[in-house]
Amino acid sequence: MKKNKLALVEILRTIVAITTSILIVFSIILLVSDQPLSAISDFLFGPLKSIRRIGNVIEAMVPIIFTGLSVTMLYRAGLFNLSMEGAFFIGSVAATAGALLFDLPPVINIIVAMLFAALAGGLVTSIPAMLKVKCNANELVTSLMLNYVCLYIGLFIITTYFYDPSMNANYSYLFPESMLLKKIIPGTRINTGIIVAMVMVILSWLLLNKTSFGYKVTLVGKNKTMARYSGLNTGMVILGSQLIGGMIAGLGGAIELFGMYKRFQYSGLPGYGWDGVLIAIVARYKAEYVPLSALFLAYLRTGADIMSRSTDIPFEIIKIIQAVVIVLISAQAILKGYRQRLIIKEAKELDATGVLEDE
Repeated sequence: MKKNKLALVEILRTIVAITTSILIVFSIILLVSDQPLSAISDFLFGPLKSIRRIGNVIEAMVPIIFTGLSVTMLYRAGLFNLSMEGAFFIGSVAATAGALLFDLPPVINIIVAMLFAALAGGLVTSIPAMLKVKCNANELVTSLMLNYVCLYIGLFIITTYFYDPSMNANYSYLFPESMLLKKIIPGTRINTGIIVAMVMVILSWLLLNKTSFGYKVTLVGKNKTMARYSGLNTGMVILGSQLIGGMIAGLGGAIELFGMYKRFQYSGLPGYGWDGVLIAIVARYKAEYVPLSALFLAYLRTGADIMSRSTDIPFEIIKIIQAVVIVLISAQAILKGYRQRLIIKEAKELDATGVLEDE
């Protein structure tokens, strides 16, 4: 019961933070816009006014589900590994190689390409973890630097081996038609990638909450010293969690590539990894809440885009929401008093029943 109540408090804290940030943005709109009511209406309800716009929300949601799950897995072990951006990018490069190098039956070919992407992503996130475990290198620094290594290595691979000379940018050759994910809702670009994303949410939740490995990862993340003294091989647990987190991000790169594009056409890091950090923070690093968090961010961005095109409010207003949400969710003072009263009440109830005395 206590655990459920504390979880409810965390949910309430998130809702308070999100609501407060949106109210702050509304206040800014009222102050600076010549048509504030129209802007707010477009922001709140614009994404729901057509099937195409709803499709835009779902399309924007898919890649950040993968990176949100990746960050959840990476951070659960207590490492601030930020290489999920590079893992996503290099995953799309590996998927391009898998799609263009082989001439396999369609289903097998796309599975091979996605496997390439997952393995490449896992390799990227394992590098900072390995340096941390073996050399005690700061994973924050090494992972940030690694993202740009991935960018330039990936662009080198594309321009050297898969570049389409008929294009004026770093575009690859077209993928075979069989490599493209099937659209599932007419009038939108929603594809089977959303199904893969939901399957990954379920698998991630099961792995983190229903397996001994998930328990070990959580234990290491909360108290590495205690985990080591209890007999766990903390180094292997950390490496395993970072490998899996990177594989999720790499797979997301393949899903986004084959679902939304017909060829590789990134000229820089796409930014989905950084979005994944926000998604994981809002989801409280719980896999089951990642889809809701991703839907929230995708909806806000779609609404902000519609508002910026139809009113005098720029799209950058969404950056204010993101910044305020992170600050408020990170603020431990929100509902702190209520949380403390809840803990004291639970302790008194346990004491009254004699549970604490027996222990």
